[in-house]
Amino acid sequence: MNEPLGAAAAIAALTEITGQPPETAEQDGLLTIRADPSHVTNEHWHRLIAVLETGTSYGMTTTAAGTRSVWLRTELGVPPRP
Repeated sequence: MNEPLGAAAAIAALTEITGQPPETAEQDGLLTIRADPSHVTNEHWHRLIAVLETGTSYGMTTTAAGTRSVWLRTELGVPPRP
């Protein structure tokens, strides 16, 4: 597993990789960062996965209509490891 980036760095990386800023939501001491991977090129999927792996949990959700989103969760107030 990769080292945590910290929320700001993960948001910046996902914005760069997907071409649009991700959605964020805070609940119960956790920050969820959700992004649309539909414009991620094959060459950049490894970068996307590396960012997702920095969360305490992560995954990809696909709706019945076929819309996908990738997400990661991290604990609020926990500094990234050096």
